[in-house]
Amino acid sequence: MMKKVTIFAAIAMTMVGCNSDELVNSSTENTEAPIAFSVEKKNISRGTALENLGHYNFGVWAYKYKDGLTTQKVMDNYLVGYSNETIKKGYEHSGSTTWASAIGSETDHTSPWFYENLGTSEYKYVGTDGYYTKNDGAYMSANANQYLRYWDLAYENTNFYAYAPYRSAGVTFDEGNKKVTVAHGAQTAGYDDASLNEFMYAGATAVNADLKDVKLTFKHLGAQVNLRFYEDVRGYKVQIIDVTSDDTGIQATPATVTESGTTKTYTKADYYTTCGATIDYTTVANPTATVNHTGATTTQNNLKFTIPGKDNGLTEYPSKSNPKYYVIPEAVSTGSTQSYAVSPTVYYPVAQPESSEVGFTFHVSYKLIAEDNGEEITVHNARVYVPAKNGSEFIAAWQPNTKYTYTFKITKDSKGTTDPDDTKIDIDDPTVPANPTVYPIVFDGATVEDYTEKSNDSNF
Repeated sequence: MMKKVTIFAAIAMTMVGCNSDELVNSSTENTEAPIAFSVEKKNISRGTALENLGHYNFGVWAYKYKDGLTTQKVMDNYLVGYSNETIKKGYEHSGSTTWASAIGSETDHTSPWFYENLGTSEYKYVGTDGYYTKNDGAYMSANANQYLRYWDLAYENTNFYAYAPYRSAGVTFDEGNKKVTVAHGAQTAGYDDASLNEFMYAGATAVNADLKDVKLTFKHLGAQVNLRFYEDVRGYKVQIIDVTSDDTGIQATPATVTESGTTKTYTKADYYTTCGATIDYTTVANPTATVNHTGATTTQNNLKFTIPGKDNGLTEYPSKSNPKYYVIPEAVSTGSTQSYAVSPTVYYPVAQPESSEVGFTFHVSYKLIAEDNGEEITVHNARVYVPAKNGSEFIAAWQPNTKYTYTFKITKDSKGTTDPDDTKIDIDDPTVPANPTVYPIVFDGATVEDYTEKSNDSNF
């Protein structure tokens, strides 16, 4: 476990052949069915609809297989788009015969997700309702035409190799090796908006004769980082405050640590903010990703998190001197459920190399409010270092499809400062003091001075 300092950080992890535009082996009316998609998103911790996080497209290759028959391509990096008619998000759907406002049964062959008529020569929308327009090049297909595909009952299975978000260039598929290769920039680090920053992948094998719509469950190429807080300072409430003048309250400086005897030296370091990837579909329904950092960009900039607000698990505290404090939860006794204050900022980082030694020094400032008399003490720049790894466990060397929740406990052993004139405060300095630097008031012994003898003579 990491050493308990000012802040204690714990990690929760918790086809060769027929042209793709050819419709082969049409079935009878009772068994002819278009290939349709219904999509789920495998969140880092739980399932969430892909479109609910602002993802309105994905790319897919499809190939059909049967022993004794030539493998044939069905879809060649098709753009599959989502359309929400109520709020006008995603793609305008008037060109699709399979569009429906909601996902239905597994065999109704309609869905809010469609690919028909999403080719660049077919998609004509230029309106202002909010759908993507044909001029939004980043969201358009690599294909001039995209035709409705049907299940071919002469074949046994069809495999689907999918990724998101869609890219018309920079992504290739090798059917022989069953690998999707995505060029540098597949994953980009960023805050809050996952749809702009995270890359995902999914695969599925369908039995053609079942005529069931294809369900895809996506995995993340990147990671997710969240912060939460509670406190254990007896007799005080704790309010997290902004640590810098630009209202970014919590920061983390990338650094490595070397040790010489009892001395630790902290050095700022680079971490990756982009990457490429190879997705291996050897096991189609459970693909695996290998992150590629060749040509990737790096930075030494701090990570910046907003302090918890009043709606992020804080409690309003009616102090004797100021009734408007919002304080973080206190530590609870054994057997009770611990609650936390949570930073509203979510960070979507790029997966780092398994060999990475870069950790982060977190900087947090807070105010202590005495429960008995309302006295205030401000602690600036309390620091704790979160290492890249702890043994074989990854902590700050983020890995794909993993959610990292850093839990910070504010304690009495603070490595911050209460001196407002301390010129050593540097939010970019990763150094963590070796010893606590906030000192309790202590009385060191007591003596009693003897009475002073005084003569007071009087004459009568």
